[in-house]
Amino acid sequence: MQQTRKAMPELKKIWIAMSTPFQVNFFHPIMERLKDDCEFLVTARDHDSILSILDAKHINYTTVGRHGGKDLPGKLLAYAENIQHMLPVVRDERPDLLLTERWPEAVRVAFGLGIPAWTIFYDEREVHVNKMVFPLSAKVFTPSFYTTRELQQHGVTHAQSIVWFKGFHTGYLKDQKTDGHDPFPPVGADHPVVLVRPEPEFASFFPQHKPVLEKTIDLLTETRITHMYDFSVVMMPRSQAQAARYEKKGITMMSGSCPVNPVSHADVVMGAAETMLMEAFTLGNPAVSAIYWPESKPVVELHRYIEHGTNPRQIRDAVIKYLDPEERLEFRKRANLIVENMDNPIDKMVAEIQRAYSGVGEQREMRPGRRSAIEVHAEVLEALALSPARITYLMKTVNIAHGQATRILRSLKENGLVEEDSSRSGKVFQSTVEGLEALSRYRKLKESLSV
Repeated sequence: MQQTRKAMPELKKIWIAMSTPFQVNFFHPIMERLKDDCEFLVTARDHDSILSILDAKHINYTTVGRHGGKDLPGKLLAYAENIQHMLPVVRDERPDLLLTERWPEAVRVAFGLGIPAWTIFYDEREVHVNKMVFPLSAKVFTPSFYTTRELQQHGVTHAQSIVWFKGFHTGYLKDQKTDGHDPFPPVGADHPVVLVRPEPEFASFFPQHKPVLEKTIDLLTETRITHMYDFSVVMMPRSQAQAARYEKKGITMMSGSCPVNPVSHADVVMGAAETMLMEAFTLGNPAVSAIYWPESKPVVELHRYIEHGTNPRQIRDAVIKYLDPEERLEFRKRANLIVENMDNPIDKMVAEIQRAYSGVGEQREMRPGRRSAIEVHAEVLEALALSPARITYLMKTVNIAHGQATRILRSLKENGLVEEDSSRSGKVFQSTVEGLEALSRYRKLKESLSV
């Protein structure tokens, strides 16, 4: 008896629930790419300039919630109110799919209404939020430097629901061109511009405030005057309290309502905003981290590539260094080589939508073939591009035997494309700058010859 093929579900409307400014910038490209295939319902909570950014991007949205603040009773009250406001809107709109970072209220409403929820995991510190979100998620998109076991500890119940991507969640920026509209001259800031974003004081993992940024800005102001440096310091505060704290220092203040991402136009990005620092690195702009609390895995990875300190003088010196155009150019060269080997998570998400639903974009069946020696060598360089790795990781990632991995590593080392580090517990390997450049040339050649 012939088995009938199950029809693919049809995607008519996508619900996007936004609870942080990052999500506006992240999901906007998805809306642009799929606007001809389906409708969108956008819900947002009034917090940290989200609504002004949505307005600046001309995105239609419905306000359905608010942030509950730092204290648990306030969070619980906001949680209940947000669900009350969100439920009737979503029930009336009847979307087919929810996309969100990890807004618990949205995921819970989607679960209650039978709507699949697709979420993003990139912070293991938010344990309680994670355990409310990921057990109810149909798909979880996450950086590949996490493990399946780590995700399971945070509520991901099925390994099949995980979609891995290489690099940071800010990889959505890697294929975006910088908009010609420079947001700094209209606010009275001349280049070079040091863009500053303070710490997320409402985050559950945030400890007691330390005046690291305040002292660093004082030192930058002092250095600018005494050494007659010509640069501007622009602050993007998260709250009125932060704005009041920094306005007294005489620096330029910028609201969060800019239609373009100001990071793309900054000369140096400095501060304690994890996502903004990752955005700067993804765009190839020098970033200097002043994060002084426990780091997540993505932040640990980021700090391998950018300057990081908690001493204000050390941070000030790093910023001054990158005001030199040659230093900025050298940083951009290295950053671009590393970012080139990262994934754009938007591509992953759109591809999954196309696989799961009918009538969305073009779907092509890819047939695996036998790899050439050059392709295997390129895959090894790619596997070692972002982090040092052991040979066992390489064997699993590239799908090669131990003997073959040993031979390839020996060849790549002899040609200066891979370096070995035995200072840790066991040998680890990583692609050199020359290796990243060789991989970049290979990819460009392969792309130019493809039909």
